Amino acid sequence: MEDLEITCPVCGEVSVVLAEDLETLEIGDVLECEACGAFLEVVSLDPLEVEVTEEGLEAFFVDCPRCGYTFEVSEEDQGQEVECPECGFRFIPDWSEVDEEDEEW
Repeated sequence: MEDLEITCPVCGEVSVVLAEDLETLEIGDVLECEACGAFLEVVSLDPLEVEVTEEGLEAFFVDCPRCGYTFEVSEEDQGQEVECPECGFRFIPDWSEVDEEDEEW
């Protein structure tokens, strides 16, 4: 059995399920998306199918102004300086788009 790629239905990111994990996987098991934290329940094994049981935490992704690398910051970082994991550049992300979306609700 080979490693298998699955696409998260919440964020669209591709994750790899290792072959050794596939051998022990059962219907009803829950996988967590590494990118967004969504919980995905296994509903079929052949082919592997998952459905969202709980969406992940709302994430805010920023692009580093220096190198363009996209990474996730948490709400706890709001108003704080963050460091790009790729190039080490430190900056304060612009949270205005998130604040505008919250006001619409």
